[in-house]
Amino acid sequence: MRMIEQINAEQAAAIRAAAEKGDAKAQERLGDLCRFGEGVRRNVDEAETWYRKASDQGNWDALAKLARLYELLRKEVKPSARAVDGLYQKAAEHGSLLGMERLADMYLKGRGVNGTRADAITWYRKAADAGSMHGMFWLGLMYENGIEVEQDYAEAAKWLAAAAEHGQDAAMSSLAVYYEEGKGVAQDYAKAAELYRKFADKGIAQSACRLGSLYERGLGVPQDYAEAMRLYRKAADSDCSEDVCRIGDMYLKGLGMPADPGVAARLYAKAAEHGNWEAEIKAADLMSDEKSPAHDRKKVLELYMAAAAHANVYAEYRIGCLLEKEDGLEKQMEGFNWIQMAAKNGYKDAQQKLLVLGFSA
Repeated sequence: MRMIEQINAEQAAAIRAAAEKGDAKAQERLGDLCRFGEGVRRNVDEAETWYRKASDQGNWDALAKLARLYELLRKEVKPSARAVDGLYQKAAEHGSLLGMERLADMYLKGRGVNGTRADAITWYRKAADAGSMHGMFWLGLMYENGIEVEQDYAEAAKWLAAAAEHGQDAAMSSLAVYYEEGKGVAQDYAKAAELYRKFADKGIAQSACRLGSLYERGLGVPQDYAEAMRLYRKAADSDCSEDVCRIGDMYLKGLGMPADPGVAARLYAKAAEHGNWEAEIKAADLMSDEKSPAHDRKKVLELYMAAAAHANVYAEYRIGCLLEKEDGLEKQMEGFNWIQMAAKNGYKDAQQKLLVLGFSA
């Protein structure tokens, strides 16, 4: 991530003057300017020169940036992966936070040649202990997912909270889910709502959706269907299929408005277009009602088929029930095969139906 402030040509000239006099920090800074084209013409070769000059004077962040330059921008002429790894390691061992972070990242992603994913934990912890919010965040994620450590939500929450205190947005967003679900921390819906709101206000669809769900259920905030709908719509504007589906739920249940299954069916179908299997099921269920104005037998079968592709056993059973009512033995046998598949996959209604028909489940 670029952490460089915008500067003008006059400021860049002053930095260059200091760099040419041998100031290692200015040399690192000038390397940044040349790399990103801030206040000077973008020149990756010159960036490499200044990073190297700075690192030769013991500026270890500059060495880590040189390694990053080789890793990302100089693919046709960069040193071997082992050499790049070695540059990061040298910078990290001399206390460069950037070196620690990038070394850990390489090991975690399996791109490091001098260490393993287990070594990623070591370097993320060292970076975190030295105040790196990047290290804190990834250490939290490794504990959350049990990567090279025993899964520990409390430990994950501790490190995510530390990263959040340093202003790491992704950590704050993850922590909100922890508070809502009581995962690794005492369940606190009000705290979750507070954190979700920060990101919902920034236009983050997932946070708007989760905050809307809290308003719909009255958890941590006063129950307010209108506010829930507003938040769901805000998230849905970002093409979030989950939120379109939730708006459909509110129309179906008549929460804050008269119930309207027809509108709900259309919303579910819209969400289903984005591959949301839950929406596929809900749309198909509504459209299968022959009394519903949204009834469409062909569309119903298509939607159940799409959900079955996600290994949904209910959808498998419903396909079977639809096909067994079709004319023609071939279609009816196909329907029986779908019911048999659902039964084998553990769907109890399908198992019961086979028993009624005299077949073993």
